[in-house]
Amino acid sequence: MTLDKEDIYDIAKAVVKVIKDKGMMKNKSNNHAPEKVVLQTLNAGDVFKAAGYEWIVLNQLKYAQTCFCIMKDFLGDTKLFDTYCNRWHPSRLRRHLQYIGCEIEDNCHHDVLQYMERDLMALDGTMANEISNDKVSLLTLDEYRLYREYLEYPTKFPDNIEWALLTAVSEKNRQDICAVDACGVVKQCYCAESFNIRPVCTFRSDVLVEKVDS
Repeated sequence: MTLDKEDIYDIAKAVVKVIKDKGMMKNKSNNHAPEKVVLQTLNAGDVFKAAGYEWIVLNQLKYAQTCFCIMKDFLGDTKLFDTYCNRWHPSRLRRHLQYIGCEIEDNCHHDVLQYMERDLMALDGTMANEISNDKVSLLTLDEYRLYREYLEYPTKFPDNIEWALLTAVSEKNRQDICAVDACGVVKQCYCAESFNIRPVCTFRSDVLVEKVDS
Protein backbone atom coordinates (compact mmCIF):
# COMPACT_ATOMS: atom_id res chain seq x y z
CA MET A 1 0.00 0.00 0.00
CA THR A 2 1.36 3.41 -0.99
CA LEU A 3 0.81 6.40 1.30
CA ASP A 4 0.35 9.83 -0.19
CA LYS A 5 1.48 13.07 1.43
CA GLU A 6 -1.83 13.68 3.19
CA ASP A 7 -1.78 10.20 4.79
CA ILE A 8 1.77 10.75 6.04
CA TYR A 9 0.78 14.17 7.39
CA ASP A 10 -2.22 12.71 9.27
CA ILE A 11 -0.05 9.95 10.80
CA ALA A 12 2.56 12.48 11.89
CA LYS A 13 -0.13 14.62 13.57
CA ALA A 14 -1.49 11.57 15.40
CA VAL A 15 2.00 10.66 16.68
CA VAL A 16 2.60 14.21 17.92
CA LYS A 17 -0.77 14.17 19.71
CA VAL A 18 0.07 10.89 21.48
CA ILE A 19 3.41 12.33 22.62
CA LYS A 20 1.74 15.50 23.93
CA ASP A 21 -0.97 13.52 25.73
CA LYS A 22 1.66 11.38 27.46
CA GLY A 23 3.53 14.51 28.49
CA MET A 24 0.37 16.05 29.95
CA MET A 25 -0.38 12.86 31.89
CA LYS A 26 3.14 12.84 33.29
CA ASN A 27 2.86 16.47 34.35
CA LYS A 28 -0.48 15.80 36.05
CA SER A 29 0.97 12.87 37.99
CA ASN A 30 3.92 15.04 39.03
CA ASN A 31 1.52 17.66 40.33
CA HIS A 32 0.21 15.09 42.82
CA ALA A 33 3.68 13.96 43.87
CA PRO A 34 4.68 14.86 47.45
CA GLU A 35 6.59 18.11 47.76
CA LYS A 36 10.20 17.46 48.73
CA VAL A 37 12.01 20.25 50.57
CA VAL A 38 15.31 20.63 52.37
CA LEU A 39 14.63 20.25 56.09
CA GLN A 40 16.49 23.44 57.02
CA THR A 41 13.91 25.53 55.10
CA LEU A 42 11.13 24.56 57.54
CA ASN A 43 10.23 26.59 60.62
CA ALA A 44 9.37 25.63 64.18
CA GLY A 45 5.89 24.11 64.19
CA ASP A 46 6.06 22.87 60.59
CA VAL A 47 5.32 19.20 59.96
CA PHE A 48 7.19 16.86 57.64
CA LYS A 49 7.22 13.17 56.84
CA ALA A 50 10.28 10.92 57.06
CA ALA A 51 10.66 7.15 57.43
CA GLY A 52 6.89 6.68 57.46
CA TYR A 53 6.33 9.00 60.44
CA GLU A 54 5.22 12.60 60.68
CA TRP A 55 7.48 14.96 62.68
CA ILE A 56 7.11 18.46 64.11
CA VAL A 57 10.06 20.83 63.82
CA LEU A 58 10.91 22.17 67.28
CA ASN A 59 14.18 23.98 66.67
CA GLN A 60 16.53 24.61 63.77
CA LEU A 61 20.07 24.44 65.17
CA LYS A 62 21.71 26.37 62.36
CA TYR A 63 25.24 26.40 63.77
CA ALA A 64 25.23 22.61 64.09
CA GLN A 65 23.26 22.23 60.83
CA THR A 66 20.75 19.98 62.55
CA CYS A 67 17.02 20.07 63.28
CA PHE A 68 15.46 19.01 66.59
CA CYS A 69 12.09 17.30 66.00
CA ILE A 70 9.38 15.34 67.79
CA MET A 71 7.03 12.71 66.42
CA LYS A 72 3.65 14.30 65.74
CA ASP A 73 1.65 11.27 66.87
CA PHE A 74 2.46 8.58 69.36
CA LEU A 75 4.08 5.28 68.48
CA GLY A 76 1.43 2.66 67.81
CA ASP A 77 1.74 0.79 71.11
CA THR A 78 2.07 2.05 74.66
CA LYS A 79 5.28 1.12 76.45
CA LEU A 80 6.67 0.81 79.95
CA PHE A 81 9.50 3.15 80.82
CA ASP A 82 11.00 0.31 82.84
CA THR A 83 9.78 -2.36 85.22
CA TYR A 84 11.62 -1.28 88.34
CA CYS A 85 13.68 1.89 87.84
CA ASN A 86 13.31 5.42 86.47
CA ARG A 87 16.96 5.66 85.33
CA TRP A 88 17.19 6.28 81.61
CA HIS A 89 20.51 4.56 80.81
CA PRO A 90 19.46 0.97 81.65
CA SER A 91 15.76 1.41 80.83
CA ARG A 92 13.80 -0.92 78.57
CA LEU A 93 12.38 2.08 76.72
CA ARG A 94 15.80 3.40 75.79
CA ARG A 95 16.71 0.06 74.22
CA HIS A 96 13.41 0.02 72.31
CA LEU A 97 14.00 3.50 70.91
CA GLN A 98 17.41 2.44 69.68
CA TYR A 99 15.58 0.01 67.38
CA ILE A 100 13.34 2.86 66.20
CA GLY A 101 16.49 4.82 65.33
CA CYS A 102 17.73 1.91 63.21
CA GLU A 103 14.35 1.77 61.46
CA ILE A 104 14.48 5.49 60.63
CA GLU A 105 18.00 5.26 59.24
CA ASP A 106 17.16 2.15 57.23
CA ASN A 107 14.30 4.07 55.59
CA CYS A 108 16.31 7.26 55.01
CA HIS A 109 20.08 6.86 55.00
CA HIS A 110 22.59 5.79 57.59
CA ASP A 111 23.73 9.11 59.05
CA VAL A 112 20.46 11.05 58.88
CA LEU A 113 20.17 11.08 62.71
CA GLN A 114 22.74 12.81 64.89
CA TYR A 115 23.58 11.96 68.49
CA MET A 116 22.00 14.28 71.07
CA GLU A 117 23.33 15.03 74.53
CA ARG A 118 20.39 14.50 76.87
CA ASP A 119 20.17 16.13 80.29
CA LEU A 120 19.06 13.57 82.87
CA MET A 121 18.68 15.93 85.82
CA ALA A 122 15.72 14.88 87.96
CA LEU A 123 12.74 17.04 88.89
CA ASP A 124 14.20 17.79 92.34
CA GLY A 125 17.64 18.74 90.98
CA THR A 126 19.37 15.47 91.81
CA MET A 127 21.28 13.61 89.08
CA ALA A 128 22.41 17.05 87.89
CA ASN A 129 25.61 15.79 86.28
CA GLU A 130 24.11 12.82 84.46
CA ILE A 131 23.83 12.93 80.67
CA SER A 132 23.10 10.46 77.91
CA ASN A 133 23.99 10.45 74.21
CA ASP A 134 21.25 9.02 72.03
CA LYS A 135 19.94 9.26 68.49
CA VAL A 136 16.35 8.76 69.64
CA SER A 137 15.09 9.90 73.04
CA LEU A 138 12.23 11.63 74.84
CA LEU A 139 11.63 15.26 75.72
CA THR A 140 12.97 16.42 79.05
CA LEU A 141 10.70 18.41 81.34
CA ASP A 142 12.56 21.64 80.51
CA GLU A 143 12.17 20.98 76.78
CA TYR A 144 8.46 20.32 77.24
CA ARG A 145 8.13 23.75 78.87
CA LEU A 146 10.17 25.36 76.09
CA TYR A 147 8.28 23.81 73.15
CA ARG A 148 4.85 23.35 74.70
CA GLU A 149 3.06 25.53 72.13
CA TYR A 150 3.79 22.94 69.41
CA LEU A 151 2.80 19.90 71.45
CA GLU A 152 -0.95 19.44 71.39
CA TYR A 153 -2.17 16.03 72.50
CA PRO A 154 -2.40 13.94 69.31
CA THR A 155 -5.97 13.14 68.27
CA LYS A 156 -4.94 9.91 66.55
CA PHE A 157 -4.87 8.07 69.87
CA PRO A 158 -7.79 9.31 72.01
CA ASP A 159 -7.30 7.03 75.02
CA ASN A 160 -5.80 9.87 77.07
CA ILE A 161 -2.90 7.85 78.45
CA GLU A 162 -0.05 10.02 79.66
CA TRP A 163 2.97 10.41 77.40
CA ALA A 164 6.34 9.90 79.01
CA LEU A 165 9.08 12.49 79.54
CA LEU A 166 12.73 11.71 80.08
CA THR A 167 12.89 13.41 83.47
CA ALA A 168 12.89 11.30 86.64
CA VAL A 169 11.30 12.64 89.82
CA SER A 170 14.27 12.09 92.13
CA GLU A 171 17.44 10.07 92.51
CA LYS A 172 16.07 8.76 95.81
CA ASN A 173 12.67 7.88 94.37
CA ARG A 174 13.60 5.18 91.87
CA GLN A 175 10.10 4.46 90.57
CA ASP A 176 8.52 7.73 89.38
CA ILE A 177 9.02 9.74 86.19
CA CYS A 178 7.37 12.85 84.78
CA ALA A 179 4.65 12.47 82.16
CA VAL A 180 2.13 14.70 80.36
CA ASP A 181 -1.62 14.08 80.39
CA ALA A 182 -4.23 14.92 77.76
CA CYS A 183 -4.70 18.42 79.20
CA GLY A 184 -0.98 19.19 79.02
CA VAL A 185 -0.51 18.87 82.79
CA VAL A 186 2.79 17.38 83.99
CA LYS A 187 2.24 14.48 86.42
CA GLN A 188 4.39 12.10 88.42
CA CYS A 189 3.77 8.53 87.30
CA TYR A 190 5.02 5.07 88.19
CA CYS A 191 7.67 4.07 85.62
CA ALA A 192 6.12 0.59 85.11
CA GLU A 193 2.81 2.06 83.91
CA SER A 194 1.94 2.08 80.20
CA PHE A 195 2.81 5.35 78.49
CA ASN A 196 2.26 6.83 75.08
CA ILE A 197 5.65 7.47 73.51
CA ARG A 198 6.63 10.52 71.45
CA PRO A 199 10.24 10.13 70.34
CA VAL A 200 12.50 13.09 69.66
CA CYS A 201 15.37 13.05 67.16
CA THR A 202 17.94 15.42 65.75
CA PHE A 203 17.97 15.15 61.96
CA ARG A 204 20.64 16.48 59.66
CA SER A 205 19.18 19.70 58.27
CA ASP A 206 20.34 19.09 54.68
CA VAL A 207 18.13 16.03 54.13
CA LEU A 208 15.16 16.10 51.76
CA VAL A 209 11.82 15.51 53.47
CA GLU A 210 8.16 15.54 52.47
CA LYS A 211 6.45 18.66 53.81
CA VAL A 212 2.98 18.11 55.22
CA ASP A 213 0.48 20.91 54.75
CA SER A 214 -1.12 22.16 57.96
